[in-house]
Amino acid sequence: MTALKTEKKKLCPQCGGLGVVVNPAGSFTQAEVCPCSSHCPVCNDSRYVFQRDGSGREIAAMCGCEVRRNRIRIYNHSRVPAKFYGARLVESQRDTHNDHIFNTFNLVARDYTKNHKGILVMGPAGVGKTHLVAGFVFELIFRHGIPTLFQDFADLLKQLRSAYSKGDPEEGLIDPLSSIEVLVIDELGKGRNSAWEQNILDIIISQRYNNRKTTIFTSNYTESRATTLVERVRTRDRVDEDREVRDTLKDRVGPRIYSRLKEMCDFIQMDGPDRRESDLEADHG
Repeated sequence: MTALKTEKKKLCPQCGGLGVVVNPAGSFTQAEVCPCSSHCPVCNDSRYVFQRDGSGREIAAMCGCEVRRNRIRIYNHSRVPAKFYGARLVESQRDTHNDHIFNTFNLVARDYTKNHKGILVMGPAGVGKTHLVAGFVFELIFRHGIPTLFQDFADLLKQLRSAYSKGDPEEGLIDPLSSIEVLVIDELGKGRNSAWEQNILDIIISQRYNNRKTTIFTSNYTESRATTLVERVRTRDRVDEDREVRDTLKDRVGPRIYSRLKEMCDFIQMDGPDRRESDLEADHG
């Protein structure tokens, strides 16, 4: 239960008492005040209430309805992908496969303090890593109002290449990622694994490491070749078209970045069935 819930809001089937609804809007999610909370009886929509301080003086304080609006603005700048608009850390989204990481995110969201240690969630594609992270972002923002940014790593590389082609400086894209209080980097290790890509990652991680910023990662690459992502590559002469590559996370990011990650984050392995396949079966069942 978040701090914004009230007894009145528990009756609303749309927002579950939070006073906020979230829907997909283009590529990202978009939150807004639930219709059940469009009018605030506490401040009569003035957005401020008057309280007395320790000296008995009457001072203006932000009403809970305005706190909610501020957190909605923060959430709408977080760039959570649209397909995760329903992601929450609620009991209905917990199961035996995600229980451990669910509890971890729930505890961090509940007791978050600045400069909290990060989390790196490793595991196969489709097990629900990013879904849980999106639920964590929702909780973190609406519980505490923490500025948070969600960044798909492959999409960042695409944006940087586009900026280079236009002659724009890379700082415009990298600086916000380095300074935001909580950053999510989704699909760590994805890409061509070139020296340039590793350099970009090194810049972001080094700056966040030095400034003790909280960073959350997801990756399909793990610490073991037995569980890491299996990729098939075609050699230049095409003699061995079915050659398998089992890069570990350390292989993908390099020893220097890997060492930083081990200091910055708790590493958690997440396994389970491919939920995307389960959803498709349900849709066509």
